[in-house]
Amino acid sequence: MSIVDISGVLLDLGLSASVTDEQRAIANQALKRAESSVKRFLGYDPLQSTRTEYYPQMVSSLNAFSGIWDISGDQAVFESSTSANELQLKGLPIRSITNLYIDHNGRNGTQTDSFSASTEQTEGTDFWPNYDMIDSDGNKVCNDGLLKRAGAWPTNPGTIKIVYISGYTRDELHGQDSVIDAGLIAEVIVDEAVQKAKSVFVKMKQSVGFVAGPLTSERMGDYSYTLAASAVDRLFSGVNDMLPSSKDKLRDFINYGYSLNS
Repeated sequence: MSIVDISGVLLDLGLSASVTDEQRAIANQALKRAESSVKRFLGYDPLQSTRTEYYPQMVSSLNAFSGIWDISGDQAVFESSTSANELQLKGLPIRSITNLYIDHNGRNGTQTDSFSASTEQTEGTDFWPNYDMIDSDGNKVCNDGLLKRAGAWPTNPGTIKIVYISGYTRDELHGQDSVIDAGLIAEVIVDEAVQKAKSVFVKMKQSVGFVAGPLTSERMGDYSYTLAASAVDRLFSGVNDMLPSSKDKLRDFINYGYSLNS
């Protein structure tokens, strides 16, 4: 699902009153690439949704001679002293935790009996998000994406399964919420899409016969054309990097904690 509607991009391109199918196709492609660029830069998808993820997502440095013992069901499990009581999730901000399981033999959910109901943890007792504010609906929000635990989180990859809701609502992403303003994200997506579309239009004008790449149809007179899909992709080559101004606007939304721990 797109964060920004194509109408906003067409408006900034000056095409809202009259737009050809070809122009709309290029604007749509530019919007998709802009959103992908923003998600890569942030390190997560900012649009609110339910996510299922497995943690830890990398091998920790283990010291076989220093650690603690944890209980998993009827088993005692040794955990390295390098374990921490904070777990950094990928999606920001955390809006709620639906389910959290700890299974020391979970293996990223690849076994049919992994993460059974008996391994589910209780929020407020076994773990708790680092909630730091209340949104406009009165719900708690964890902006840094940290989950805390009384003991140490497991260090073996894939031993934690989390189902949680994170991200911003559409009102928040478009600066229409009274508490949380993430409008810069949508603003950057529009700016990036417009910049990418304009770059393609310039390439087309500079190409032989006005159009770069193979045509699938052409009409003289008022001059109309249809570009092959492969030609459209080639037109976007070299216009994927984000503007420095866009990166500056997004600095406060980057998940630095996840980036440093992945």
